[in-house]
Amino acid sequence: MSSWTSHDVEYAKLLEELGGIARREGLVLNPDLERLDKVVGLMTENLVATGRRYCPCKQSHPLDPGADKVCPCPEWKDEIDSAGNCFCRLFYRQ
Repeated sequence: MSSWTSHDVEYAKLLEELGGIARREGLVLNPDLERLDKVVGLMTENLVATGRRYCPCKQSHPLDPGADKVCPCPEWKDEIDSAGNCFCRLFYRQ
């Protein structure tokens, strides 16, 4: 599975869930498997630690559950509309 996480089962479930979100929205996940692995792996670590899909690309360090964004973030559709992908380069227009 991911080289970024020791939580292979959680990683696989999260990847499937994110793929479902992409399909429902007419999008695709990043075809760059290295980037996809990194983002989903770090998000998996956040999910295991907090129970929520905190975006690793927009989080503070240390993570601030009161301020950090859960994926997909409120801005993702605007980002995809303007750039073709979200800020994290996780979701892309087809």
